[in-house]
Amino acid sequence: MNTQELSKESFRADSFSVAYAERRKVGEEWNLVAWNRKHRDIDCHRLYFRVDRGGGTARLRLTDGELELLPGNVYFIPAFSVLQSGISGWMEKYYIHFRSDSPVLSLYRHLSGKYCVPADELTEPLFRTVVENYTKSTQDACMRVRGAMDLLLSPFLADVSQERQSLLRFSPVLSYIEAHYREELSVSDLAAQMNLSTVYFSNAFKAAFHITPKQYVLNKRLTESRQLLLETDLSVKEIAYAVGFANESYFSELFTARTGVSATRFRQRALPEKRASIL
Repeated sequence: MNTQELSKESFRADSFSVAYAERRKVGEEWNLVAWNRKHRDIDCHRLYFRVDRGGGTARLRLTDGELELLPGNVYFIPAFSVLQSGISGWMEKYYIHFRSDSPVLSLYRHLSGKYCVPADELTEPLFRTVVENYTKSTQDACMRVRGAMDLLLSPFLADVSQERQSLLRFSPVLSYIEAHYREELSVSDLAAQMNLSTVYFSNAFKAAFHITPKQYVLNKRLTESRQLLLETDLSVKEIAYAVGFANESYFSELFTARTGVSATRFRQRALPEKRASIL
């Protein structure tokens, strides 16, 4: 199978599993210093559609920037990408929390930087279709949800270039990293997932993601370490080893360099935090 065929095959939408869908008015509960896995469905992708016209200013701080949620727009927020949220006043929005086995969505931040598209006359009926049908187990309800989700997500993927779509060929490697990042991983281990030579794989990976495979693994370990700092009482040393670092000093040095604060300070600054049930 050539790259173009692989991209076309992998780019199809796969199954959706909707965890929650609702129209909801939110206020101060949106003000959260830090999001972590204790917040409901943080491992879900999110679709937001703000429907009020005179509410407050709502913002999300993501891993790659800040996003303001404005009325009349639809927002797609990839799983695990939210760091903080804040609001002055209130807003009313539809939200859909969902999981998907689509490699397109798992790689979305690399495929596209587009988190917002304008709503149209179909947007609210499509959200309402999901809200009204996602808890039903009948075949027609499942098809309605699937069709609505396809239509809501399709604008976010409309302008993805063929070059960006080719990133989907790295899905086996990224899945392998996800499962084995705690272990000692060599570049040759990763290259083997694609049956490529180490040199060719390294060059192709860096050209695609603009970082080396080793840096990608380190980023994954640091992301997981932040979650453990927020969610557990493990010591910094224990967390370093838990996410795959063999040396606590190296972990501490790297964490401070990447986040601007020490691991201990990161934990102290984020706590105590306000909890939210549904965001």
